[in-house]
Amino acid sequence: MITQLNILRTISSQQRSRCTQHHAFASLIAVASVSSLLISFNDADETRGKRVFYRRTITGHCKCEENIHSTPAPATMDTTTPKPLSRITRLAYASKLYPYSYLPLPRLLTPLDPVFSYPELKRGLIRRHKDEERVRQILSSPQLMEARKQHDQEQMQSILRNMNSVVYGKGVTPQIREDFLIQYGCTGFTDNILQYLVRSYEARGIIEVGAGNGQWARALNDYHNEMKIRQRHQNGLHHTHHRTLHRQFITAYDSMEELPLSPTVYHRNTLPANKYFFDKVHRSSNIDAVKVAHGRVLLLVYPPPGPMALETVLAYLNASPKYSGSCKNDTVVYVGEGRGGANADEAFFDFFLGCDTSSEDTEKHEWVLEKVLGVRVCPGGKGYEKMFVFRHK
Repeated sequence: MITQLNILRTISSQQRSRCTQHHAFASLIAVASVSSLLISFNDADETRGKRVFYRRTITGHCKCEENIHSTPAPATMDTTTPKPLSRITRLAYASKLYPYSYLPLPRLLTPLDPVFSYPELKRGLIRRHKDEERVRQILSSPQLMEARKQHDQEQMQSILRNMNSVVYGKGVTPQIREDFLIQYGCTGFTDNILQYLVRSYEARGIIEVGAGNGQWARALNDYHNEMKIRQRHQNGLHHTHHRTLHRQFITAYDSMEELPLSPTVYHRNTLPANKYFFDKVHRSSNIDAVKVAHGRVLLLVYPPPGPMALETVLAYLNASPKYSGSCKNDTVVYVGEGRGGANADEAFFDFFLGCDTSSEDTEKHEWVLEKVLGVRVCPGGKGYEKMFVFRHK
């Protein structure tokens, strides 16, 4: 029992560590009718209220990897140029007249863009601070000290249940949380996420760094293979060669130093590993892993707090300086919490917003936000992650 309480103490004191808080609860802001009037004043810089989507000339990721010394043809230029949020849109959003989900995509990111400061996260961080304070109170309470002194197992069980409720959410047991972790990893994917990533980047491929036990890589790989099988059956190609069907759509890497689930417990002969884990996660540092990206899209799922995430992005960009078009490393998919949350650091978010440049000088801003999707909500609603897709100009 004392051991269990110590484990929970560790969980509480490391809220910003890997796989602590999980999954955003849905939150909608009421839209006042005046927002329609504000939106109607947006000029051409707002792309006239219409979302602009990109058609990009892409080549297969296999070609980029097999012929890494060749110079691919440049990508077709976008017919439209993404614009940053206008002042009137930022004002409407700040006044809670314009929901986060209504902000136009794709758009050019600037230091004033609220992409990393969404309402669920702001409320969640306040809630998290209160939870941490509550855990500290429980751990220092006279009731716990007396129960330990008297070896009162019944009282300690009651305190443990109370602690579980604070740490994981009301009605969420450690087993429920672990079951989610086994199936999805630190944050959950959805069918919408899998469909978007596979269909958008099927030709380029994905490289996941910090893949952990590989639940996301496994789900993406399975979805990709199933999609290719359906396509071939629809086209009447029932006898496609096995190797062609199973080309590597996603490559996954992890240092194996801080796996969410111990491989000694969940080894390859266990049901969870066989059903949910990816058996091709390669051991590598984050810097070495991206050296073989060669045009693949970089996927970072729930990176740890600290510099790892930004270091990986910088190494990824620097790994293809001589390439252009779809063989250039230019797309980052980040799945995690925004500014002030449990993932990455301030420098990571500043980098995408171009905070080293003037807020009015859009020529130097280099990142386009192409997509934002919600993740699968974990029981308890203690996490506030989203999936963000960034493209380097």
